[in-house]
Amino acid sequence: MKNKLKLLTMNIGNPSIVRVKRQIEWLSNRNEDVFILTETKNSEGCSYLEEHFSNYGMTLFDIGMKPEFNVYFPKSKTGDLGVMILSKYPIVKYKTCFNKDDPYFSRLADIIINYQGSKIGIIGLYVPSRNSTEEKIIRKKNFVIQFLLYLKQLTLNNSTIPYVICGDLNILERNHIPHYNNFQKWEYDFYDRFEHFGYIDAFRYLYPDKNEYSWVGRTSDGYRYDYFFVSKQISHTIKDCYYIHETRSSSLTDHSAMSLILEL
Repeated sequence: MKNKLKLLTMNIGNPSIVRVKRQIEWLSNRNEDVFILTETKNSEGCSYLEEHFSNYGMTLFDIGMKPEFNVYFPKSKTGDLGVMILSKYPIVKYKTCFNKDDPYFSRLADIIINYQGSKIGIIGLYVPSRNSTEEKIIRKKNFVIQFLLYLKQLTLNNSTIPYVICGDLNILERNHIPHYNNFQKWEYDFYDRFEHFGYIDAFRYLYPDKNEYSWVGRTSDGYRYDYFFVSKQISHTIKDCYYIHETRSSSLTDHSAMSLILEL
């Protein structure tokens, strides 16, 4: 029998205490093994979420037992947004290309989990959004450049460890429908570089012609901002990959969540 590794990514929008309690209830009823949460912050709501899952399953009758979830939550010293990963499997290593004082520090979470004796890498990303100001464009472009250099080095050094890269990337595929003129060439190139470094867009792998959107603007324009990319070496294990629009329609957050099932 093949084993299934289930992952879920969701932009939680740096929630308030009221909203994070709803998100915790929703996540607790899901059956995924790893949650990659983006738009986190060193805030009251995200700290509440971290504490909850760090102690998940630890009741008066569970004394001496380990928590059900392993939590990795890099916190920015500059107040920037980022990523939190909750894993039912042991996290055996974590790393990044940014130092703790870097504004980008919290936006990349690279972990390796022990999945039933095998090592699997997971990178959670929250790429900066931007407007038309030069400052915001440079901020986003610099993050993209540094991450791609990191990904290139990772590919060279860890060719034997399969990786899943996911999160809110704030980019669109080149053939996105509809086409938006405000996205620049380097942003489309960023999407293409994943394939260059040996990664498959899991959703597009299964559904080459399907239009789905993970975020919808005030004018009802849809954007596919959230992704799962999988190492080509395990692309044949992609069993399913789909968006969960319930999180957006119920105002749990303003993004649709996304689930990935690997049949290993």
